[in-house]
Amino acid sequence: MLPTTSASPPDRSPRASAAAQPPPAHPGRPLAAAVPTAMVLVLLFICLPLDGAFALRNWGPIAVLVLVVLACAHRRRLGGWPLIAVASAWAFAGWTLLSAVWSQSPGLAVEGAALALLFAGIVAVVLTTLPGQATAVRLGALGLAGLGLTVLVTLIALFVDGQNVFLAGRLDTPIGYRNATAALFAMAFWPLACVAASRQPAAGLRALCFALAQVSLGLAYLTQSRGVLIGFGVGTVVVLALGPDRLRRAWLLVLGVAGVAGASRVLLDPYQAFIADRPVTDALIRDSGTALAVIGVAGFGVVLLLALFDNGLRAPQRPLRRSKAVAAYALVALVALGGVAGLAAVGNTVDFAGDKLDEFRTLGNEAGGEQTTRLGSTGGRRYDFWRVAVEQFRDAPILGVGEGSYRIGYYELRRTNRNITDPHSLPMRVLAETGIVGVLLLGALFAGLAGTLLAAWRLAPEPRRRWASAAAAAGAVVVGQSSVDFLAEIPAMWGLGLVALALAAAMVMAPARPRRPHPRVVGLLPIAALVAAAALVTAVYLSDFHTRKARVAGQSSAVRQLEAARTARDLNPLTLTPLLLEAGATEELGRVDRARELLTDAIDREPRNFVTYALLGDLEVRAGRRSVAVGLYRRALELNPLDVGLQELARSAGSQ
Repeated sequence: MLPTTSASPPDRSPRASAAAQPPPAHPGRPLAAAVPTAMVLVLLFICLPLDGAFALRNWGPIAVLVLVVLACAHRRRLGGWPLIAVASAWAFAGWTLLSAVWSQSPGLAVEGAALALLFAGIVAVVLTTLPGQATAVRLGALGLAGLGLTVLVTLIALFVDGQNVFLAGRLDTPIGYRNATAALFAMAFWPLACVAASRQPAAGLRALCFALAQVSLGLAYLTQSRGVLIGFGVGTVVVLALGPDRLRRAWLLVLGVAGVAGASRVLLDPYQAFIADRPVTDALIRDSGTALAVIGVAGFGVVLLLALFDNGLRAPQRPLRRSKAVAAYALVALVALGGVAGLAAVGNTVDFAGDKLDEFRTLGNEAGGEQTTRLGSTGGRRYDFWRVAVEQFRDAPILGVGEGSYRIGYYELRRTNRNITDPHSLPMRVLAETGIVGVLLLGALFAGLAGTLLAAWRLAPEPRRRWASAAAAAGAVVVGQSSVDFLAEIPAMWGLGLVALALAAAMVMAPARPRRPHPRVVGLLPIAALVAAAALVTAVYLSDFHTRKARVAGQSSAVRQLEAARTARDLNPLTLTPLLLEAGATEELGRVDRARELLTDAIDREPRNFVTYALLGDLEVRAGRRSVAVGLYRRALELNPLDVGLQELARSAGSQ
């Protein structure tokens, strides 16, 4: 492990002495104070193979636990940038909840607010409960171990369970969404590479970390995710800009990319088999795993030799300076050569950029197509997703259309037949659903984290900066890729990104200041707010539980379905699905008029939701009122004009 204290002489300046004077926030119990953050880390890693805790049934209990633990924990007093970060996270969650007032889907707004409360709780747990920088570094090491273990387990899975870890020729495990899986392994690369680039650890540990980093980069490549290029690029900028060990980190990046490039032909075999309509066999996947193992072992050997050589140059200093200069010049020459080769391959850069923009705008031009790799393509449907988000923003630029409402307008405005609920871009979603206010609040969260990191950077000892830059790069990968993917809707992945950024800030953050005495009532206000937030999330979770119970019960008993649906609606009166399930059970019990009333209430609640009009149309067809059903189907079709099923229903009902 990297040491947590600097080997350089201590800073005797008055400023440094003053910074060291305040007592710790958790005198005598740093281990207990680390439990909340450690608990969050472990839970997030456990949730990775559970579709990243995408479903409410998975992330709901975690959210309640985080909020309750935060309410019970001893919290440090914040000020300045850390306070801005935490306050902005809670303010964004509050604004999301408030948007239920004008949202086109109030129930989805409440559910989105519950998820935002989880993320705010995660940021607050890290920044307010950790007792000091050393504890943050130790927890960073815990996260690093979790990432390394995930890389190793996934590599083994390629050999023992190949068919189940790939989907359409691309690596899908452990998260079950290929773009999120790519982000996870790209996130793992830089913390592992940063350990390998440092001189402090033993040579064997440095080599092992780079071997895992090499494999993680190869696993990200196996996903054939294009968004990861943006996320990894952002992480690279962060890790090299912050330093230290910039030169060694840059060369390890070159080695890592070269290793994947050298094995790319074998790594691409599963994807090429898929696009050629050939079976993606276990043998192809095992060959890819073997290629990853080979470049991992090769990376281990190369870095082991380099680490032994690097450690041997500690003295005298002249050979060290000469060696660093040669490495720096060689790196510059390599980058320049790569740039020239890239320009030669691209040709006219203006025409190339224009072609790629046209490809992005061309709907139906699927990414990859018959190409051997997806990474050079800009085709797909995101242009349409983002166009709808921009149109919604124009309709409500300040407040947004309301949390969860993007999907309502999307079906009315879309130009493709893709069924989605999110624009696959965090900035676009926040802009459309929460408007300029939401964008400013979310931006203030990241500004607070960045400000915390940069404000204390110069005074932090080098070992702390080394760990903090690694954690910041890991978080930056997730944030960067979220600009083109819906990672923020995958709690385990987005939560790990927030933990990484918050830990980076906590690793260099100034010691906690003593709490000022305040009236007991004032001190109870945060606890009361956290308890209320936990109660809200609990109600949303239990409502979802009874909704799922109603779906299952509907297969055998309309009475049990009705009871479960009513319970779900009582727990979350704004949600729509229990109302629809209640209407279905009521009709099955022969109470058609009551079912019609329930569906009419659902339409009043969400007047632009095409689903309810279609369900009411179905009811009217069964009731023999086809003329009424035609009008309902046509209204549903107006709200979702590209739906083939609605087109057929409107046509067939009108012709009879």
